[in-house]
Amino acid sequence: MIYGDTEKSYRKTSKLINRIRHQEQGGTPHRTLHECTEKEGENVLSYIEERTSCILVENGFSEDGICQDSKADYNNDKPATIPKEQVIEAIDKCRQDKDTCVEDILSNSVPYEDPGKSINVAIDDVNVKKQEELRPGGRKPERGKRKYVHNTIAHILKKEVGSYVLNGHGIKNVLLFLTAFLFHNRLIGTRIQFFTDGHKTLNEAILKIFIWYKNIGIILDWYHLEKKCKEQLSLALKGRFIRNDILDKLRPLLWYGSTDMAVAYLEEISKDSIKDMGALDKLIAYLKRNKPYIPCYAVRKELGLCNSSAIGEKMNDLVVSERQKHNGMSWSKSGSVSLATITALKRNKESDKWFEEKELDFKLAA
Repeated sequence: MIYGDTEKSYRKTSKLINRIRHQEQGGTPHRTLHECTEKEGENVLSYIEERTSCILVENGFSEDGICQDSKADYNNDKPATIPKEQVIEAIDKCRQDKDTCVEDILSNSVPYEDPGKSINVAIDDVNVKKQEELRPGGRKPERGKRKYVHNTIAHILKKEVGSYVLNGHGIKNVLLFLTAFLFHNRLIGTRIQFFTDGHKTLNEAILKIFIWYKNIGIILDWYHLEKKCKEQLSLALKGRFIRNDILDKLRPLLWYGSTDMAVAYLEEISKDSIKDMGALDKLIAYLKRNKPYIPCYAVRKELGLCNSSAIGEKMNDLVVSERQKHNGMSWSKSGSVSLATITALKRNKESDKWFEEKELDFKLAA
């Protein structure tokens, strides 16, 4: 499972183990290997779900993650931050010109968290093609809109300590796993800094599940912010030359976290340059909605702080996409999530403990 199924197809893995065991005729069928791996993944996921429930109940939560016992550690909304003098020094180093006001940058609501007293969580969904279900009699259903199986991947990182990958069915389940993980690793009280692609559903889910905990923050990944601006301006404006000119002036405003100035700039675009006002309005609404999550990326970069959910995107590739997104592949919900769970087990270096003891450390590892 670890050295075969997570890297290559069940058919190829089956041929490999049968050849090694000199059982090329009448050896283990690839379908049997598939079923065994799927069952093992389900067992790992069930273990994590049961352990999550126990940890939550032990810490005053209901099994579905509702906090029933408020504590002082939960209500502290003042994160440990980098000293102001160091921040001002960084601002001075990265300012593009003298017109960039230090006070404007300092007024940005996203704090510059102390990396030694915070954890970074990159979380996102990754989709693979869903298998078509056969109708009675073996007939395939009529072709319609392509359906997908959703895995949610969360990458947890604590500087100079280690990391961990969580996988599961849907955002809510993985956020509950994350809550239990934080308690188990005694990380409650530290800053939890989420990095997302700005998807409204994801941000709302994070704020809802962690409504009991004040010391959290969400940062919109710079790559996705820039990508969104490019896409919407392409739809809204007349030609790439106009788009590129406006994008060149918009990008620095957002890089320095000046969301209000960026919105004002977009609202002042000449109507002669616009071909679709609705697309421009969508971009303006997107920036207004995500203003609390847009930091001064320039200063964060100068301070060595994270600006991106790239590590989460990489985990999506390593845990799901590299194995499950080849041409012609499609998956059942259980099959996809189970294989991803086994792959996460491998990434977390927990496979030996699981197969020997049927338990997991459930802790950050170097």
